[in-house]
Order: sequence, then C-alpha cells, then structure tokens
Amino acid sequence: MFQRFLKPSLTISTALLLTISLSACSNESTSTKTDETSVQATSSEKEVLLKNNITLSAERGTVRENVDFKVTDLTPNSPAQLTWNEVDGKYIIKDLYTVVGPEFTEKEIVLAEGTSDANGKWTGNFSVPEGFGGDFTVFVKQDDIKIGQVGYTVDPTFTMIPESGPVGTEITIKMEGLGWSTYMRNWQLTYDNKYTGLITGISTNGTAEAKIRAAGTPGKHAIRLRTGYLGMQYINYLQSPYPDKPAPDFLFEITDDNVAIEDYVEPTPIAADNGVEMPPLESKDKVNVSLDTNEGIVGAPVKINASGLPKDTEVELVWNTMKGSRVSGLGFAGESGVLDTIKTDEEGNIAYDFAIPDDLGGIPHRIDLKIGDEIYGQEYLRILPSIVSVEPKSGPVGTKISITIKGGGWTEFDNAYYLTYDNAYTGYLCAFNSQGDLTFDVMATGEAGYHLIDLYPGIYKQEVKDTDMTLIPQLTYSTDHPGSAMPAIRLGFEVTE
Repeated sequence: MFQRFLKPSLTISTALLLTISLSACSNESTSTKTDETSVQATSSEKEVLLKNNITLSAERGTVRENVDFKVTDLTPNSPAQLTWNEVDGKYIIKDLYTVVGPEFTEKEIVLAEGTSDANGKWTGNFSVPEGFGGDFTVFVKQDDIKIGQVGYTVDPTFTMIPESGPVGTEITIKMEGLGWSTYMRNWQLTYDNKYTGLITGISTNGTAEAKIRAAGTPGKHAIRLRTGYLGMQYINYLQSPYPDKPAPDFLFEITDDNVAIEDYVEPTPIAADNGVEMPPLESKDKVNVSLDTNEGIVGAPVKINASGLPKDTEVELVWNTMKGSRVSGLGFAGESGVLDTIKTDEEGNIAYDFAIPDDLGGIPHRIDLKIGDEIYGQEYLRILPSIVSVEPKSGPVGTKISITIKGGGWTEFDNAYYLTYDNAYTGYLCAFNSQGDLTFDVMATGEAGYHLIDLYPGIYKQEVKDTDMTLIPQLTYSTDHPGSAMPAIRLGFEVTE
C-alpha cells in the first residue's frame, strides 16, 4: 500500500556537522585524531585524557574484514569493551514534496567485549561492521568510561558484473563502504569519458547498486568512478586532501552479437527509507473501501469495491490531483474532479470498474467516496510510468525520434527524468506542467547499429546543498532514490547505414 513512504525524525550530531562542513579542497583533514593530549572524552560526568593504548593489526580495511587488536594500560582483571560510532543515513522530505537533503546520526556500537589480564592487557579481534565507510575512532572502555582510542579507516569496495556482453547488456556495479562525509558521499560515473550519472548509498548506509547498459561498438569500454560532491568527478584526486581513497576503473567488453534493443519500463523499485508517509485515509464507521490494485499505468483497468455505505444512494467517485507549475510563477495547488457517480445497491455496496486517469505519476492520488458534502471512504491509487510511443525505431543519423511517456510526477523527487544517450547525460525532462505527459524528441547519432536511450530518476531540487545531487541521473535509483519508487525507462534505436 502507499500509506508508508518516509518518517523524517533525525538529528545531526555535532561531530558529523563538523565533518560534513569541510570542502573537498580544504587543507584540513577529517582523519581521526589519536594524540592523547588532543582529545578528551566525557562519560558518567568524568573527564579523562584518552591514551594511545590500542594497537590494531591494520590501520584500514573493508567491511567484514577481521582486525586483531591489543590493548594495554587497563585495570587488571576487569571487563572491557571496544566501541565505535556507527552512522545511519536518511533522506529528509517535508510536506510530501520538498527534498531537504540527507541527514546522519551516530550510535555507539560494541565491536568486542572481554576481560583484561592480570597485567592490564587484553587481546582479541573484531569484524569491521557493515555500513558506511570512512574514518572511525575505535575506543576502549572500562566501567563505561572511554580510556583509549585509535583511528581506523574503512575503504569502499567495488565490483562489476558482468564483464562482457552485447549492446544493451545490463551492467551492475555493486559497492560497499561508501562514505557519509561530504567528500566521500557522492560518487560520479563516466562511460568512455562521457558523464553518465550519480552514485549514492545514503539510505542504505554505504551499500549501493548502480545499473547502466552497455553502449557502443564491439570492443572494450572504460567505466570510471570518482568522488565528486559538487555534481561532477574530482579528477586530480591524488592532489586532494584524500589522495588515499579508491578510484575504481573497469573495462566492459562489448561483443559483436547483434541483439535487438527492446523498449521497456523497469519493475517498480523500493523507495529509499520506504518513501514518504502519505496522510492517513479516513472512512466512516463500518465503511470499507478497497481497490483490486493500488498502482497501474494510464488507461489500465481498476475495480473499486466498497461496503457499509447508505443503501440505494448516489456516490461520487472523486479524483484528487495537483495542478500548476513551479516555474511559471503562478504556483500549484490540489484539484479535485468527479470520475463518475455510482449508485449503491440495496445493501450499501458498490463495485465499479474504471480506467486509470491520464494524470501525474509519482506519489499516489487519493480517491474519495463522497455523498453530498461528506466523505464516506478513501483509498490511494498510484500511476506508474509507461511508454506510449517511440517512433521511428530505425533510420539514418539525424533522424528525429519522437517519444511519449506517461506517468511522470510532480514533486521535487519524481517530477523529472534525466536522459542519457549511449550513457552520455544530455538533459532532463519535467512532467508537472504537462500533467504527467513527457513528449520529446531525440536526434539519432553514432555509427550503424543499436543505440541506447535511458531515462533515470533523480532529484530536481534540494534545500541543503553541501553535496549537490540535483539535475543528475541517479544510477542508484533502484536502492537509494528518495520519496517515491520511480523506475528507469529503457529505449533503443537502430542507426541504419
């Protein structure tokens, strides 16, 4: 159902605010401090100087990696803990419409527990927790008081599957341990030195999955990932404050198999944080309303059933939507219209078939069952994107390809689609002013053969821009797109000789 989409209730800690405020070209470092004279900790109203009494088998590693440790200068024969602060990320959305931006909270977790020996020493190991990567501080505690600390860095990992295939092959790049800090939060992908889009793992705490399609002529094609919090790759990263961070490169080999490119809309993904939370539905006592499906494309059949209504009474089926424009200066507002008037039977039931209206997609529409001036029951129905036409499907270079898509949204997180041609980002499309309709053309270019036209979800606007995610194809749309679950749309065109 669509009542559950997001609960914005987070607080940014002081430590995280200090970290994310650093720019990529700053001379300051966000590395964990380990000088015992420079860091103090307060616990149980006691203040102590932290010691450098923890030795790790490695200073950095990846998630799930085993790390051995040795701690000295502890109270002998006493319980001890190793801890660090886990980070949790979410998108904040307000008023079902506005993207505020990402927000992060910290929570202390236990890495290992044990008991010091008679000499105040403790040895053991811990597994690097799954979650965000970046710079962490490992603390040792006794009697709930932090005694010592040491720094540890969690590096991200990247894998690509498959490594070869024909034009149109879906390429998935999986990542773990992406960072939460400003510099390490946003990653950018290029394909054959053409900018393709954004990679994030905000709501998934550093785990991400990006999907693109193989484009170009037979042979090897370069895929590069670099950090870039300003909306583009930071190229000379070796001269940045973070020259030690990974910069993954992949080669994908396109085979010469001549496979036709089909047009399709991907299955609906899961929205980040389960999406926005829709206002609760209201029904009078003993009134029950249901739809045989809560989502579908424009024109698809839907049946509404209701019971507990007044018998032999006319009921208006009211469709609620949004109309207007965010750029015209005239504003926008909710608008309602009557789809039909239905008469209940002698038991107060209705069963009515109707076609999904040609209207906005994105977050769902509310349907009201209205008698006179009173609403007796409500239900939500979501319109999904659909391909209406792609014409022609082949032709020489210069051919104008006319495309119509239905079901675009209206909020800052689902009103726009972002178009790539052979994995090169070319621009965006906005659906609000045209009430969900996206009609446009693309000019065919490139060598003879199949070429790809892909439409990705993304974020149109955001209030907090310490990292810029706006007006960019979000390649991690299937796991980390905020607000509503918008699918990618895949199209193709054959350039003839």
